[in-house]
Amino acid sequence: MEDATRPVDSLGEKPTSPWIAEAMAFGIGLFLAFSEILIRLVTGKDIVDAVWPHAVRSLDWTMLLRETPTLPFTLFLIGGAVAYGGRQWMLQQKRREVGIALNGLIGLLVGFITLHFLLDSFYLRGAFLLLPTLMGWWLAMLLVARGGMPTWRSRDEDGVSWIHISHLLGVFFAAWLVMPGIPALIGFAPAPPNAPAIGYGAAAGPNEVVQFSSPYTLPFEVTEVQGDLENDVEFSVYITLPILPEDFPFSHIPLAILLHGFGYPDVDAYQNWIAHLSAKGMAVAFIQYPSDLRPSGHETFVEQEREGTSDFLQHTYRNLSIRAGIEHIDQILLGEQRDERVDTHLGDTAVDPASLWVGGHSLGAAYTFFTLDEAFERGWGQHALVVALEAPASRPMQQDLQPDLSALPDEALIQISVSEDDMSVGMCPGAFHQQLFNELPEERNQLIVVRTDKYGFPRLVASHYMQTDPAHDSLSDWGFYRRIDAQADYIVAHSRNDTFTSDFAFHYMTDETMLTNMGQWEDGTPVLPLGLYHDAVNTDANFAQCR
Repeated sequence: MEDATRPVDSLGEKPTSPWIAEAMAFGIGLFLAFSEILIRLVTGKDIVDAVWPHAVRSLDWTMLLRETPTLPFTLFLIGGAVAYGGRQWMLQQKRREVGIALNGLIGLLVGFITLHFLLDSFYLRGAFLLLPTLMGWWLAMLLVARGGMPTWRSRDEDGVSWIHISHLLGVFFAAWLVMPGIPALIGFAPAPPNAPAIGYGAAAGPNEVVQFSSPYTLPFEVTEVQGDLENDVEFSVYITLPILPEDFPFSHIPLAILLHGFGYPDVDAYQNWIAHLSAKGMAVAFIQYPSDLRPSGHETFVEQEREGTSDFLQHTYRNLSIRAGIEHIDQILLGEQRDERVDTHLGDTAVDPASLWVGGHSLGAAYTFFTLDEAFERGWGQHALVVALEAPASRPMQQDLQPDLSALPDEALIQISVSEDDMSVGMCPGAFHQQLFNELPEERNQLIVVRTDKYGFPRLVASHYMQTDPAHDSLSDWGFYRRIDAQADYIVAHSRNDTFTSDFAFHYMTDETMLTNMGQWEDGTPVLPLGLYHDAVNTDANFAQCR
């Protein structure tokens, strides 16, 4: 005789275990969402490297949803069809396996939603809108397929059921995820400005570019402390050269040296940046340097960070690597026996580092001080110099790693850019780095703040990664690439003694109205302008927390 008190589910069946199998399915789905990250952690990756593949996929999906207007609607329709078809199948077939499978999918989706919120808190800062909207819709559809339309009460009981309450709350949570993206989906949210069609910030030009790599030898002291996370990297200098017209009237072109961020020796992530520099008419050297270094005592070392500096043991070894890379540049690009590929593309045109651009992203921006120090020791950068520190991390604290900046030329220009929602390094290191250039005239020593503007869609979120190709959007075009073009014009013009162009580029970068303008949203509302500061740490309340 059956126990009449045993619960009856919505299919009319009396399950032997009313919740265990479905809870296990939900848990398995949740685990699968995190499985890649857990596996990477177990195999020795740090938390950033463990999360990175999922973060990149999220970004790829977001960009695809932005660029393909019909895709979100198609996925919405598919979700609705899945909900209807799944619900009808459950009601008609009365097979518990379908419900268990749906619970597994719900667990998987909840896991991905959880990952999204974690990434959003630490990195994205609301930049992704359509992805959580899509996940919320699918969560709602799966919940409806599993349990029908939400209700407070069980269909078979007079009292309130906690199962049905949780089902109802789940649907409301899914609706909360969906709602912010609705204006974007139906076209009510104004679009951000397009990239400039001409002038600074437009497509890289006027020259096409060619690139090749040249491996260099890391110093013995460095190879002795390398970890195994970068075993697949053949550390190289990537040289990018402009394809000059046959009637090019100048005997030389200037040099740029670019350094990547921590754990990111991927030249493909910086191709747009490189192209905007080189296409103006300069040779660009991208130096790969190692991140995974494990010197003696690193396991127990407690680092200090103070006023934009840090005392990580790895600084010393990366300094050696970068200087070795610069020596390699000297040999293959500037020396009498330069690489034959340089001769093939440049012919008799020389690369002259008297006009020099140096810069980097994140840790590479901090290590640009190594580049400067080495360059000045070699007599480079004495005609004109641009220093571009983008989202800089803390520079070395060690006394023997301090740069000698006494050789800064009169035609030096410093642009340090920090992002309002940079959750990796923050804005303070850049503000402190600005202090090292205080001997320059005020207009030549700039700290620029790129601001977040969520007025329309896609949202313009000033993150740590806006300088990299995967995060290239309208904010990058207006807040970053315009400046890179102007910097390149400034250096190239100086190398040619073209005072008209160099003066125009200088005016563009120092006139506050021209520099900080960020265009308009589609409805005419101005995008929040860049912030410009000449002594941020000491004079501006926005940097009071840095003091």
